[in-house]
Amino acid sequence: MNFSLFNKDIEYSYTWGYPLKVLGQGKVCEGDLDVRYDQGKGRGWTDEYEGVEFTKGITEVGPGFLEGFPNLKYIVIPYTLQSIAVTSKLKTLLKKRNVLVRGWYDSYGERFAKENGLAFRHADIFVGWTRDEEHDTGTLLEIRFDEEGKPYRWYNDVCSGWAASNSGGGTYERELDEDFFVGETLESFADWFSRFRTAILKNEDLKYYLKTANKRYETKQQ
Repeated sequence: MNFSLFNKDIEYSYTWGYPLKVLGQGKVCEGDLDVRYDQGKGRGWTDEYEGVEFTKGITEVGPGFLEGFPNLKYIVIPYTLQSIAVTSKLKTLLKKRNVLVRGWYDSYGERFAKENGLAFRHADIFVGWTRDEEHDTGTLLEIRFDEEGKPYRWYNDVCSGWAASNSGGGTYERELDEDFFVGETLESFADWFSRFRTAILKNEDLKYYLKTANKRYETKQQ
């Protein structure tokens, strides 16, 4: 975890193969790029990242922030984010890099993509985590969307390995009907995946998705 020098409430987190996560509360601005990270590089560290994911606590992105990522390929925008300052430099970057917006239906992220002529794909949805004590295994479930926007289930099983420093398990995918959400609520969806029932019933992101996806579906049917 790395902390902004400018804003004590902003943190950065990165896991290999995933986007740079911007965590914290409130507004992100250009000064947040001056983090305690690879000191001596200045802001050159931003060249390393192709994806930037804003988490739910971030509500606004000020001018100059995204422009600091010259190799940007995609942005993940939560439904709680309300605005991103679009400068002429950012417009040029977004077009040049053909940046993909990963966001949520009927939220600012989807509007941002449309207003700037960018491709939009729904963000991945964390469904829940469950533990099987009998078999010493934990399983994470997400709903993900492929390049065509088709949903599928993504699982990550984690179990004890052959040594204390080793863990077993692995990831795998399963199909999901494109209209799986139709008529579903958190309660009915939890019936599908009883192992994750407790987590699902508390899942605000999944609740938001089911509500907005069904609203869009009903509108199309009219």
